[in-house]
Amino acid sequence: MVRDISTLNGTTAIVLVRCFDSENAPVIENELKTIIGGRPTSVIFDFFRTEYIASAGLRVLLSTTRTIMKAGGKVALSSLSPQVKQVFERAGFTKIFSIFGTRDKALANLQKK
Repeated sequence: MVRDISTLNGTTAIVLVRCFDSENAPVIENELKTIIGGRPTSVIFDFFRTEYIASAGLRVLLSTTRTIMKAGGKVALSSLSPQVKQVFERAGFTKIFSIFGTRDKALANLQKK
């Protein structure tokens, strides 16, 4: 499910799926656990492909972010479509996550000292 993972100047960038819902959330959660098991210091969740996110996807994202942050890491989200951003706004998640319009802006923010 999570097939597009890259490292940009020490930051792990993960491109999420087109539809992040209850059908695929458990599989994605397990994949993310494996990725963050390597203890990345900073992670970008890139939503450029994502057209839909359900509450199950939000839960996985929140849980994964908490794990990364407890280990001292940083997280940013990038490239949310208007409809996905609206879901984050309605859930109050725009107050929880650092959200950027592009991956480059997210990367620049994470690399600030």
